Amino acid sequence: MHWRSRSLGRRMAFLLYQPQAVPPRRPLRPVGRSAPSGGRPERGRPARAGAAGPSGGAQATAPLPVLYLLHGSGHDPTSVLDHVRPQEQLQLLGAALLVIPAGDQGWWLDSPLQPGSAYGTYLLELVQFVDGHYRTWPDRVARGICGFSMGGFGAMLAACLHPQTFGAASSLLGPLDITQMYPDYYRLRQLLGTQRENWQRCNPAHLAHRLTHTALAFCTASESFDRPQNESFAAQLQSLGIAFEYHADPGQHDTAFVREHIGASLAFHRRAFDQPV
Repeated sequence: MHWRSRSLGRRMAFLLYQPQAVPPRRPLRPVGRSAPSGGRPERGRPARAGAAGPSGGAQATAPLPVLYLLHGSGHDPTSVLDHVRPQEQLQLLGAALLVIPAGDQGWWLDSPLQPGSAYGTYLLELVQFVDGHYRTWPDRVARGICGFSMGGFGAMLAACLHPQTFGAASSLLGPLDITQMYPDYYRLRQLLGTQRENWQRCNPAHLAHRLTHTALAFCTASESFDRPQNESFAAQLQSLGIAFEYHADPGQHDTAFVREHIGASLAFHRRAFDQPV
């Protein structure tokens, strides 16, 4: 599906998976390829603009929670399906929508140096779009955000900055204390500059105090460069008395690790939807 982001000033794509055909709130203008025959998205396949669900039935009209899955650097929604394959484990998420947006190399933040790179605001616009077009349960307790690598960072940053929007957040291989990369990591330097204050404003470890009422889980690999950052984030949460789940499992910072652990992330968010903080 495509939609026009006001903050980015251009059309953006995202994929939406649903456990059963869920009717949009109102008709959408078809974009690109049409839906399967009958105008309904197939079970377990991404919904597209113009897709319409069944007209009746309690399951079809019941509002659903939503999980947003943010991709890492060098990925896009299609590569997430090809290499991470969360669509093969949707049963672990239960009755919920899974939304996979495109985030380019924007690190899911609003850059103070590049006004056209406002991927943090873009995420909030996408939440409004999905809530406005699908039968969601528009409440923080029914909205989660997760991601891997760059997307794991983005998920935790969004949860820190917008605790009223996301009730649960999880990360796989996310760099969660980015000051450990200051000022050398070139992609963040392009977006945040060389002022340490800009990095801290987007640093989950620095903003951890805002996660008091958020369900949290994060995982990294034993040989991953981000492990010290995850341990720093965990230590900060512990010092604040904030509950969390954290694991450092065998592996490296690669897609194979994400694919192996994405099911646990989906299951975590299902528990969070069932028992909100």
